[in-house]
Amino acid sequence: MSGRSPGPRTDWTRRLYDRAAAGAAGYAPGPAIAVGRSLLALVQLATLLGTPDAALFAAGGYGPVGPRCDGVRALGLWCLGPADGTLTVHRLLAAVGLAVVLSGFLPRWTCLLHWYLTFSLGAATGLADAGDAAARIATLLLVPVLLGDTRRWHWRRRPDALPPLWRGAGHAAQLLLRLQVLIVYLNAALSKLADPVWRQGTAMYYWLHSHYWGATPGLRPFVDPVLDHGWSVRALSWSVIGLELALAACMVAPPRLRRAALPGAVLLHGGIVLLMGLFGFGFTMIALVLLACAGTGSGESRRRSQRRCTTDVTRAQTEGRSSAARAGADRPWREAHGTKGEDSL
Repeated sequence: MSGRSPGPRTDWTRRLYDRAAAGAAGYAPGPAIAVGRSLLALVQLATLLGTPDAALFAAGGYGPVGPRCDGVRALGLWCLGPADGTLTVHRLLAAVGLAVVLSGFLPRWTCLLHWYLTFSLGAATGLADAGDAAARIATLLLVPVLLGDTRRWHWRRRPDALPPLWRGAGHAAQLLLRLQVLIVYLNAALSKLADPVWRQGTAMYYWLHSHYWGATPGLRPFVDPVLDHGWSVRALSWSVIGLELALAACMVAPPRLRRAALPGAVLLHGGIVLLMGLFGFGFTMIALVLLACAGTGSGESRRRSQRRCTTDVTRAQTEGRSSAARAGADRPWREAHGTKGEDSL
């Protein structure tokens, strides 16, 4: 029984391990990471500057207008200092911080600032939605991706490969980003399939006629003719579910197919922005899909990282063989003189 050859399960796990090791060896934050985090910071900055306190902190704890500071929310930026008269100061501090993140300056340190500001804004405001919750997780996962990045600007090409520790940490965080996006879209699609209105294909008719979420008055002349036909309403409703399932599938697809997730996200969320006016949510989700599909940088950076990893392994193997060869060369001399090396001198 002990001499039994490895079965298919062992081969599968070995291939999975080899694939993960190869991905970690060639990992480097690519240009899509820079574009994605800057787009996310831009959306947050626009929300911060374009939303009055009465709307941003409508469910506050200090009277009619104020941030929520109960529990862990007390650690947020808006809950530091006196309760009254500091909302403008906190808003300015957050705006300056997000502008620095948007610029791409010192990604190694601004990744921590970005996560803290995202957490603070989502914890303090009463307007947080699913996009804000996903952004808090994504900015936290970007920390291990960028902590090893020593560039002054995240727009510049890396002069060398990341150290092995940060390559592994960044690759693991990238996989978790994809898992997050997969769960978001798979949950959205399955919850729609569980709703009879979505299964019948009439959901978009009710959504676009909603007084709160419906199409804007300027688009009514173009939207109403589409909603007047049952086949077009069903096609529109079922296409939303199809796009969400496709985006979830792209997260586990090979890199070439994974690139199709970005145009799919632009189509889905661009339509939401155009028809429903949900700018913040739409562009946040586009940024998250871009971050999840960021890959491992340019081809040159991947080759540079893999060459460095191969060089490290080759050097270790060469040193091991040299040590073994020296030990083998000394063995006849030690046997002839009845000694055990330098200890006998």
